[in-house]
Amino acid sequence: MFPSAELGPGEVREATIDGIAVVVVRTAAGELRALRDICPHQGARLSKGRLEAAVDGPGVGVYELSADRVILRCPWHGYEFDVETGRCLADPGSRVRTYPVTVEDGVIVVERG
Repeated sequence: MFPSAELGPGEVREATIDGIAVVVVRTAAGELRALRDICPHQGARLSKGRLEAAVDGPGVGVYELSADRVILRCPWHGYEFDVETGRCLADPGSRVRTYPVTVEDGVIVVERG
């Protein structure tokens, strides 16, 4: 696919695997994740969105940035997808497919599974 060193923490990159558009992200913690590169809402390319910390709240009106949950925000309408599960935070019944990611000989490999 592409060298692991080309994707820094907090970066997003689009790729095509066997004709399927995927988005590969490296979280600020350095973890690699891959998701289908199409928002189920209206088809935007998620690779054009932003990678951000999820917002959590211990109570009404209290908000904190999550230390361990990362979302990819759709560039068109702001839908947020958990990069670990592909689940949409606003609509838990909606999700994007996730793919296993490994690094082999310094190259990022996304498995279609």
